[in-house]
Amino acid sequence: MPKRILLYFLGFVVLASLAYYGFSRWKDSREKVDLWTLVPDSATFIVETSHHAALVEHLKETELWNSVAILPFAQRFQENMAWLDSISPGSQRLARFLDQKNILTSVHVVGKADVEVVYYVPVNSVGEHRFVRTLTENISKSAVYKEDTRKYQGVELTDVINTRNGSSFTYFSYHNNLIMSPSPVLVEEIVRRINHGNLVSVAASFKSTNYLNQPEVYANVFVNYRNLPDLLGLFMQPELMPQVQYLSSLCQSGMLELKLEHDKIFLNGFSNPERLKGSLHSDMQPRRPYPLGVKAYLPSRTAVLLHFGLEEVARLRAQGSEARKGSAYAATADSLVHTFSNEVALAYLESYNITTSPEKVVFAHLGKKASANKLLASLIRQVAAARKNKPYKEEYGSYTIQLLDVPELPAQLFGRLFGGFEQSYVVQVDDYMLFSSDMATLRSLLDDISAENVWSKSVAQKAFLEETLQEANFSLYLNTVNAWYILNRYVTDNDREDLLQNASLIKRFNQVSLQFSKVDSQYYTSFVFRRQNRSKTGEDVFSTELTMPFPSRLDTRPFAIQNAVDRSPEVVVQDSANILYNITANDKLGWTDTVGTSIRGEVQQIEYGPDKKLRYLYATANHIHAVDNHGQELDNFPFNLGDSLRIQHLSVYDYDGKGNYGLLVDDAQGNLYQYDMRGTAIPGWQPRPMDYRLAAAPQHVQVGGHDVLLVLLENGYVYALNRDGETYPGFPFSVKSPLTSGAVIRAGSDLRRTEVTAVTKYGQVVVFNLQGKVLRREQLLRPSKRAMFELVPESSNGRSFILVRQDQGKVAIFDQDLKQVFEKRYVTSAPKIVQFYHFGGDKKLYAMTETGPQKTYLYDVKGNLIGSRALESSQPVTLYYNEATNSYTLYKVFRRELKKISFKVAE
Repeated sequence: MPKRILLYFLGFVVLASLAYYGFSRWKDSREKVDLWTLVPDSATFIVETSHHAALVEHLKETELWNSVAILPFAQRFQENMAWLDSISPGSQRLARFLDQKNILTSVHVVGKADVEVVYYVPVNSVGEHRFVRTLTENISKSAVYKEDTRKYQGVELTDVINTRNGSSFTYFSYHNNLIMSPSPVLVEEIVRRINHGNLVSVAASFKSTNYLNQPEVYANVFVNYRNLPDLLGLFMQPELMPQVQYLSSLCQSGMLELKLEHDKIFLNGFSNPERLKGSLHSDMQPRRPYPLGVKAYLPSRTAVLLHFGLEEVARLRAQGSEARKGSAYAATADSLVHTFSNEVALAYLESYNITTSPEKVVFAHLGKKASANKLLASLIRQVAAARKNKPYKEEYGSYTIQLLDVPELPAQLFGRLFGGFEQSYVVQVDDYMLFSSDMATLRSLLDDISAENVWSKSVAQKAFLEETLQEANFSLYLNTVNAWYILNRYVTDNDREDLLQNASLIKRFNQVSLQFSKVDSQYYTSFVFRRQNRSKTGEDVFSTELTMPFPSRLDTRPFAIQNAVDRSPEVVVQDSANILYNITANDKLGWTDTVGTSIRGEVQQIEYGPDKKLRYLYATANHIHAVDNHGQELDNFPFNLGDSLRIQHLSVYDYDGKGNYGLLVDDAQGNLYQYDMRGTAIPGWQPRPMDYRLAAAPQHVQVGGHDVLLVLLENGYVYALNRDGETYPGFPFSVKSPLTSGAVIRAGSDLRRTEVTAVTKYGQVVVFNLQGKVLRREQLLRPSKRAMFELVPESSNGRSFILVRQDQGKVAIFDQDLKQVFEKRYVTSAPKIVQFYHFGGDKKLYAMTETGPQKTYLYDVKGNLIGSRALESSQPVTLYYNEATNSYTLYKVFRRELKKISFKVAE
C-alpha cells in the first residue's frame, strides 16, 4: 500500500509539473512584448513601420522607388523576398503576412567595419503561427536553402543560407515575435540582452510618441546621435571625424516622422539635447533660433553649408581654445568675436576634382559694425608691427579686401569647426564679415554677389528653402551635385566605389537639409531630401525661337555679351561684309558697327566711364575698337597700331579694380604691346618680345599683391611677367614639349601656393607654381603618334576645364582628375572645335563642331547626344542657361542665318 501511494504521488508530481510547464509556456507565449526593449543599445537608427502594402504602393508612385530599386542591396533584398514568397504556403503570401503590423528595423555598426540590420516581426494570430511554421518547414525542404539549428544560451537559433546567391540570415522566436538578421552576431547580442533581464527601451524617453497615428506618416524613425559618429566613420576619412563627433553631440536621441512625396522625403520630429559637458549643445546653450539671413550672399555654387543661429556666436569658441592658446593676438580676438551675433556660417564651395581641397568661406553677422571695424584695424596694425611689414589691402570694385596674416583666425573666433585657414583675407559686405584663406576665392565670391548668383536669387534654391525651417540654431545644407567631388575626396577609399555606383540616386535627390531649432527643452528637428525639379523631354528637344537672315555670310561664332543697360544675355556676330551685328535678348537687331575687316579673338566687355555702363572691346588685324551700347566708338578709339602689325589676341586687365584698364595684344611673331584706355603706350611693352608665337591669349592673376601675366608659347616655354613686363624669378622654363592651348590658374595666397595646369600637344599634364617650379607631371594615354591634346577651359567663368584628345576622327574628353569621360568617333578626321560649358553641379554640356561638314554635336554630362542629332552650324556655338525654366538657349550660325534654339536636357 505505501508503495502504491508513493507511485500515485510521483505520478501526480509529474503531471503537475507537466501542467505547470505547459501553462508557463502558454503564458509566456501569450505575454505581450515591447519590441523596442529588445533592440540593443548599439542601434544607430530604429525604424517602426506599419501598413507595408500602402507604403510600397506609395513608393512606386514616387520617383524614389525607381531610384532605390536599381541599387544592388535593394535588388538582393527583392530577390530574397521573391525566393521566400515562392515557397510561402497557400494564398497567404509573404507580403500579406507582413502587412498591417508594426515591424521594427534597427541599424547597427558591427565590428567597426560593417553596417547590418535586425528585423523584429510580431506573429499575431494562430493563422500567422501556422504560416510561419509551414514556411520554416518549406525552407528546410527547399533545394534553394540550407538550414542549420544551434543552441545559444538556451535559445534555439536557426541559420539559413540561400545557396543560389550566397546570402544568409539567422532567426529565433521570442514570445510570438520573430527576430532575424543577416548578422548572427547581432542576434546573439539580443539573446544575451533578453537573458540579462530588466529590458529597457533605448527610446524610452519617446515612449508616448507615435507618429504612425497621423495621416500620411509611413514610419517612426528613432535616431541615436551618440552612435552616429561610429556609422559615419565607416565612410568618412579620419581627418573629418573630430568635426563629425562634435556636431553629433548637439543631441543624444530623437524621434522623427517619415513622410514621402513625389520628389521629397521629410523627417520631422523632436530631439533631446546632449547635456554632457563639452557637447555642442552645452557650448551653444541657445535661447532662440534665427533665420538664414546670409542666403543673400551665399553663391549658387555652394556645396556644403554649416550655419549657426545663435545670439552669442562666441559660445562656439569652447572648441577653439587650442587655436587661441599661445596666440599673440588672443586679447584682440576675444574682443572682436563679441561684435558678431545671430549668425555664423561656414561654406564649402563647389570643387572640380577630388585632389584639390575645397574653397572655404566664413560668413559672420556683424552686430556692432563700428566696434568690429575698429578692432579689425587694430588687429591688422598689431600683425603688421609684429611682422615688420606694411598692411596689405586691395580695392576690389566697391569692396576693400584686407589680409590678416594670423594662423587659424576663424578658429580663434568661432571654434575648431572653423579651422583650416593658414591666413585670412577679410572683406565686409553689408552686415557680414567674410573670411577666406585665398584672395581669389573672395574675388570670385564678390563677383557672384554682384551678378546675383546667390541663394536668395536662385529659383531652385528658393524653392528648396521654402521646404526647410525658416529659423534654426544649427543647419546643415548639402547640394550633392555641387559637392560630388568633395564627397569623393572625403569618403574612404573602400567606399568610393559604392559612392560612384550609387551616383545616380545621390545626385537625383541633390538638395538636402538637416536642421535643429530650439523649442522649450527640445530641438524641433527637420531632415529634408529634395529632388530639384527637372523636366523630361521628347525625342526632338530643340525648339527654334528665332531665325534671323543676314545679307551676307556669317563668318564668326555668336559672341556672348550682356546688354549694357539690364545685363540680359545677348550675342554679337560678324558677317563677310565685316559688319558687326548685335542681337538683343528679345530677338531684335540692336546696334551695328561697320568694322571694315574681320575681328580677331573675342568680343569683350568692361565697365567704363562715369556711368559704369558696359562697353564692348574687340580687335582687328591692327586696330583696337571700343564702342558703346549704340555701336559708337568711345573717345580716343579706335587705336591704330600700325599697318604691319597682325594682332592675334586682345586681352583686357583691370589691375587695381578702379577701371584703369590695360589693353594687351600679341602679334604673329610673339611680340606683346600694352596700352591704356587713352591709347598711351605703356613703357616696357613696345614691344615686349617673346621670340615665339603665343599658344593662347596671356592670362592675368593677382596673387598676394603681385600682378602676374602668364604667357605660354607654342614652343613650350612659359613666362610669368609683372606689370612692367619684367620676368618673375624661376621663369622662363620649358615644359619640354609644344603647347597649343592655354592654362588654368588656381590662385593661392602667394606665388608658391598658386598652381597652374597646362597640357602639352602630346598629352603630358604639367602642374607648376608661379615660382617656376614644376610640381608634378602625368602622361595621358596617347594611342597613336597622331593623337594631339589641348586644354579647354569652361566657357563662362573658366573655373573648371577639360582635356581633349583628338586622334584621326576620334575625340576623347578627360576631366580634371584625368579620367576619361567619354569618346566619340566622327566621319571626318579634321580637328574638331571643342567647347565646354559648366553651369554648376551636373549642368555640363560639351559642344563639338566639325567645320568641314558644318555640324555641331551637343552632349550632356554623361556623353549622350542631345536631341539624337547634330545641328547645322558653320562656327562654334554660344550657350546660356536659364535657371528659372531649367532650360538652355543656344545661338548658332549657318551660312547667312542666325538661329536661337531652346532645349531642355532629360535626366
